[in-house]
Amino acid sequence: MTLLFMDGFDHYTDAQRFEKSVESEYISSFNGSWGRFGSGGFRLTSSNYQATINSGINKSTIYLGIAIKKSSGGTPTYSSIYPMIEFQDEVGVVQLKLYVNPTFGISIYDAADSLLGSSSDGVIPDIKWFYLEVKVTISDTVGEVTVRINETQVLNLTSQDTKNSSDYIRKIRFRCVNNSLDVYYDDMYIDDAQFHGDCRIRTFMPDADGNSSDFTRSTGSNDYECVDESPSNDDTDYIVSDTLNHKSIFGITTGALGTVKAIQVNNHCRIDEAGTRKITPIIRSNSTDYSGTETDEITADYLFESEIFETDPDDSNPWTQTKLEAAEFGLEITT
Repeated sequence: MTLLFMDGFDHYTDAQRFEKSVESEYISSFNGSWGRFGSGGFRLTSSNYQATINSGINKSTIYLGIAIKKSSGGTPTYSSIYPMIEFQDEVGVVQLKLYVNPTFGISIYDAADSLLGSSSDGVIPDIKWFYLEVKVTISDTVGEVTVRINETQVLNLTSQDTKNSSDYIRKIRFRCVNNSLDVYYDDMYIDDAQFHGDCRIRTFMPDADGNSSDFTRSTGSNDYECVDESPSNDDTDYIVSDTLNHKSIFGITTGALGTVKAIQVNNHCRIDEAGTRKITPIIRSNSTDYSGTETDEITADYLFESEIFETDPDDSNPWTQTKLEAAEFGLEITT
């Protein structure tokens, strides 16, 4: 399996959404009160609002999972401009659309608004959180769409024409179910090989200085206190360095966890002088530092540089609470 993307929408603000993966401007808000477990989540308040998530990958087959809740009672209304989810290619051309129909079922339409198939009525809970998972394969002849609600399959379409443009899916656009019903979204993943079931994505901030503290803190007596805010407070406090191979890493406390599918290291960073800088995420496990993938050039604007690690790099086995709380995480300047 390859877990390609995940976001709990709880470590950045409305103003910072373009620094992560959200491209659309028409979003109501990111707010802890919109999440299903009291943290993270975003809300769309009418049909004019949308959130386009740019996954940063191009795949012909993806498995999407996301938690969704319709905020109040009312009947969804079909309209070709109000699909709840659009699957788009790398340049934003719509390949496929998913609707919640007036009978609280799921309907799948192609880009030309031809119906490919529908689930039974009543598979969508009203005013309750549910976990939607969708497998989509893009093809002229062997396209597939499989839909699961709370891990139960409700629709399976095969041998479909799901291709409207290229062979890929890169962006996913979320909307409301009609013009007057708010919808909340939380806990999203994208995989290219399998469903993961109902997942919760949690954010843990540094709470201890680690083995390396080469960066200079802007204030205070502990480095981690300059990077422990969620959401990030940008230039209010920070750590800084302009020296090649400097690294700073930090410890975290997770508390009790269930099965850990993967972790994601997020570094929120920018440059403040002209020149070229790149970083790699660092995981220190079992007294050894492991480097992730070097980023593109860091810009003068803050961006989140993120990488997913499905297993502990020290032994290639799954993460656990014990391993995570013994490990340390951070970054190194590599260019």
